[in-house]
Amino acid sequence: NTKRYLANLSFAIMYGFFSAFLVKRFAPYAAGSGIPEIKAVLNGCVMRGYLSGWTLVVKILGLTLSVAAGLNLGKEGPVVHLACCVAFLTSNCFKLFRYNETSIRDVLSCACAAGVATAFGAPVGGILFAYEEASTYFPNH
Repeated sequence: NTKRYLANLSFAIMYGFFSAFLVKRFAPYAAGSGIPEIKAVLNGCVMRGYLSGWTLVVKILGLTLSVAAGLNLGKEGPVVHLACCVAFLTSNCFKLFRYNETSIRDVLSCACAAGVATAFGAPVGGILFAYEEASTYFPNH
């Protein structure tokens, strides 16, 4: 029993340290919840690399290793960050969104709503969160 406990403890410590190493070395923006930064991006702050592919990959690997290590993680912030990364990378594939900051913000706002809706299983709650909390400007078109 003691050997099994020590083996599980050593794997948990190893997973936690490897997760921290990945975030610190390859994608520092993958650290933390992600919601305050998404709010900043939606309000016009430019954060180069925050929604990049490296950030997406490191966030997924870091979350997986952290959960495997037994760490308690919130689900709303990381899911919102992942949804916004996927939406940003997908929208960059289309010429319509690539050079239009307003359209990218609209897509990111929808991704933020989708992330909250996915995390809590509440689609209307996701829309209200994106409308009330995340974005401060919505166009009338």
